[in-house]
Amino acid sequence: MEKLCSQQGLKDVRVMVDTEPPAKFPRGILKVDKKSTLFHPKFIVIDGQTVIVGSGNFTEGGLHSYHNNFILIRDRRIAGFFNAKFLSWWENRPSEECYSDGTLQLYFAPENDCEEVLIKTISSARRSVRFALYHCTSEEIARVLVRRKLAGVDVCGMVEYFNIEPHSVFYSLRDYGCGMKKSNLAGFLHDKFFIIDGEIVITGSYNPTASARSNTECLLVIKDRETAGKFLKEWTRLWRYCSLP
Repeated sequence: MEKLCSQQGLKDVRVMVDTEPPAKFPRGILKVDKKSTLFHPKFIVIDGQTVIVGSGNFTEGGLHSYHNNFILIRDRRIAGFFNAKFLSWWENRPSEECYSDGTLQLYFAPENDCEEVLIKTISSARRSVRFALYHCTSEEIARVLVRRKLAGVDVCGMVEYFNIEPHSVFYSLRDYGCGMKKSNLAGFLHDKFFIIDGEIVITGSYNPTASARSNTECLLVIKDRETAGKFLKEWTRLWRYCSLP
């Protein structure tokens, strides 16, 4: 790591993590978040112009064994916002700012109410809701999904099998007529995404749970049919071949 960070061009490398990693980092590069709640966002900003963000931890399991989604964004404005957010954590300067343009909205818990963003976006569904979740215990999210189902929206989703018990809303959603399946992957279904009407994607690090509201989390709302189409294609593959009733 020392040799890597001393190479030409790598002059400003900074990493924030929830717990001390086993690898040795050069002094001044690593900070461990000391909050009592979980430091859970998952993104990398490269050269102030590229962002890698999604549901996966940058670990052996997260990158190779579990099912995750990552989005590659090449946009200086968006990268600048992520960078500013990172620096607010690094320098311990709380920031409640969020980002919004015609295509992308970015929110960070606990400063922004990500559950309310989820509720508002899911409530806009008129035809379909598809989701793949590692964990879902939020009764408010369950209620809005049931309301959409009762309003005639086609609601279907899958949840990581390991997290079905004891507090998941899986069975409640199924009892109200939502199409529900349990993942049957060799590794965890670690995604946290919703697809609304085949046009909007909600993704990031935010699990719809009570604890996520007080964690440090990242939530993206992407209004783009091409992106939604790619998520829907992968969701359909998981639904057909990698899940069980």
